[in-house]
Amino acid sequence: MNLRFFLIILITLISVPAFAQELVIQENEEGFCYIDGIIDTDLGGYTGDGYADTDRGIGKSISWSVFAEQPGEYFIKWKYSNGGGSGDRPGRLLLNSEVAYDTVHFPLTGSGRTGWENWTDTDSLLLNLRSGNNQLRLEAYSEDGLANYDYITFLGSGLSRGNCIPSFTLQVTKNTEAGGSVSVDPVQQYYDEGSSITLSAKANPGYFFQSWSGDLTAVDSLVVFSIKKNTHIEALFLPQGTKMDHDIAGYATIQDDAGTPYVLIGGALGDTVDATSFEELSTYLSSSLPVIVTLSQQLSGNQNIKVKSDKTLLGLSEQAHLQGIGLEISQARNVIIKNIKISHVTPQDAIEINDSKNIWIDHCELYSDKDHGQDYYDGLLDIKNASSFITVSWTTFRDHYKTSLISSGDQAVEDSVTRVTYHHNYFNNCESRLPSIRFGKAHIFNNYYKNCNTAINSRTGACVRAERNYFNDVGTAVMMAFSPEPGSVQLIDNHFGAAYYATTPECELNVPYRYDHVLDETNDIPMLIAGDVTSLDDVVRSPGEYKLYNYPNPFNPRTTLVYYLPQTQDVLVDVYNLAGQRIAVMERGLKQAGYHKIVWNIHEKMAGGFYYIRLRTRDINTAIKVLYLP
Repeated sequence: MNLRFFLIILITLISVPAFAQELVIQENEEGFCYIDGIIDTDLGGYTGDGYADTDRGIGKSISWSVFAEQPGEYFIKWKYSNGGGSGDRPGRLLLNSEVAYDTVHFPLTGSGRTGWENWTDTDSLLLNLRSGNNQLRLEAYSEDGLANYDYITFLGSGLSRGNCIPSFTLQVTKNTEAGGSVSVDPVQQYYDEGSSITLSAKANPGYFFQSWSGDLTAVDSLVVFSIKKNTHIEALFLPQGTKMDHDIAGYATIQDDAGTPYVLIGGALGDTVDATSFEELSTYLSSSLPVIVTLSQQLSGNQNIKVKSDKTLLGLSEQAHLQGIGLEISQARNVIIKNIKISHVTPQDAIEINDSKNIWIDHCELYSDKDHGQDYYDGLLDIKNASSFITVSWTTFRDHYKTSLISSGDQAVEDSVTRVTYHHNYFNNCESRLPSIRFGKAHIFNNYYKNCNTAINSRTGACVRAERNYFNDVGTAVMMAFSPEPGSVQLIDNHFGAAYYATTPECELNVPYRYDHVLDETNDIPMLIAGDVTSLDDVVRSPGEYKLYNYPNPFNPRTTLVYYLPQTQDVLVDVYNLAGQRIAVMERGLKQAGYHKIVWNIHEKMAGGFYYIRLRTRDINTAIKVLYLP
C-alpha cells in the first residue's frame, strides 16, 4: 500500500480538521436537485423544512449539486436515520456520472420510530471535485431503498451550492422474454432532463403487444417521450386470445387517469393447483411464477400469507374459508382474490394491500365479530402505501368495527396516486370506515349499507364519487371527519333514507373507465346485493314493469330469486341447462302483484356451469343466465 493511499484512508476515518469550511445543503434548497420520493415531515428530530424520504426499490436515488472554485480533494458526510427494513441500506455514489464509491453504508440507527428519529452523522468520504459544477447521485442497492436524509455536508474551502442539471436513468423491461422485443433510441447510461427518447415494441408470433406500463403508459407500440425522472417502463406482451374475466369493472382494469387499459388476468398464464394446507397455500401464493390457486376447504391459523404478482386465489366451494389467516398483497401486481371467506384475523388485517397495483377482490366474505372492543381486530380490507387501481366488488363486509381503511395517515401524501372502485358490496352490521379514504380518489357505486353507524368517510385530500348506493338503517352515510382537513365528495342518485349525509366540500371525479354495463338502479340494490325485498316496498313501479334477479351470482349451494309483478298473474319459474332441458321447477301458481322471493337450495347433483332461470306469466316470458359453482 503506497503512503498517499494510506494517508487518504486514515483521514477519512478521523475527524476532518476543524478549520475546514462547511457547506450544508438542506432539502428544498438550491443544490438539492432531485429525489425519487418525497420531502417528509412525519418523523421528528430533523432540521430545516423536512427530510428526504426515498421510495422503496433498487436504483431509487437522490442527487445534489456543488460548485467548486478550484479542483481538488473535499469531504462529504450525511445526517441520516434508518430505523427498519433489512438493516443496512447501502447505496452507490456517483460523481459527475462516474462511480466515486461503489458502496456507501447507512447502518441502522435504531429500531422503529425511535430509530427513524435518531439522526446520525456518517463517516466523512473523500471526493475529487472538478472546478465548476459537480453533480452527486446516490442510488439505492436495497429493495428497501435508501435511508432518510436530513442534509448533506460538504467540507472544504471555496464551495457553494451548484446549479442542478438533473440526469436520469431509463430501465426498459418486458413482462415475458418470449413475448417480443423492445428497442430504445438513443441508448445511454444517463439522460439529461428533457432528453427525447423513442421506444418501440414488436410482438413475437403467438403474442400481442398490450401496452407500455410503469412510469409511461400507452397502447401504441411506438412512443416518443421526454424524460423527467428516473424512469422504469415495462412492455406488456400477452398470448394471442388472452382476455379478462367479463365480470371485472372499475379501476383495476386501467393503469392511469386517462384510462389506458390493463388486462388483469391474475395467474391465468400459469398452472392451476389446489391448496389443501396452509403450507401449500403460502408456497403457491408467494411463488414468483403465475399460478391459479384453488381452495375448497377451511384452513385455520394465526399468520399472514404473502401474495406476489400474477396470482389468482379462487374458492371452489362455500367451505373455502381462511379463519384467522390474513392475506398480505405487497409490492405486487395483477392479483385476483375471488370467492373466499376470511374471518377473525388478528392482530393484522384480513386483507392488506401495500404498494401494489391492479388488484381485484371479488365475491368474497370478510368478517369478524363485535364481541370484543373496537381495537381487538384491525381492518377487514386496508389499502395503503401508494397502492392503486384496485376494484372491490360483490363482497360482504360484516360484523366489524374499523372495516376498510384507504391510506395509513394524514401525512401519507404518497397515497395521492390511490385509485379504487367499490361496487355491489354489502356492508352489514359494521361500525365505520366503509371505506375511509385519504388523499386518493374512490368511485363507490351500487353498494348496500345496512345497520351501520358511519359509512363513507372522505378525509384529507380525498375525492369520492358516491353513486347509486342504498343506505338502510345507517346513522351517517357520508362524512368528512377525523382529519386536519376534510376530504370532498360528489353525490349522485343515492338513497339515504333517514341517514345524515354531508354534501360539502364538493369535488368532481370523472371516471376514466366504462361501467354502464354493470351500473344498476339505486332502488334495486338491496335485493340485488342481499336479497332484501323489504327495503323495496315503497318503490313505485310503472304499469307493466317487471324485474327478475338472482343473488348471489355465481352461487353455491343456493341462490335467491326475486321477481316483481305489476299485477296478479299465474307464474311459472323453471331452471334450464344450456341444452334447453328443464332441470328444476321453482314456482307454480297464482301470485299477487308486487315482489316475490324464492330461495333455491340445491340438493340434487348438478354440474357446475351456466344455467337459465325462466320466468313466464300471461304477459312475461324472460330468462336470466346464472353461474353455479359446486
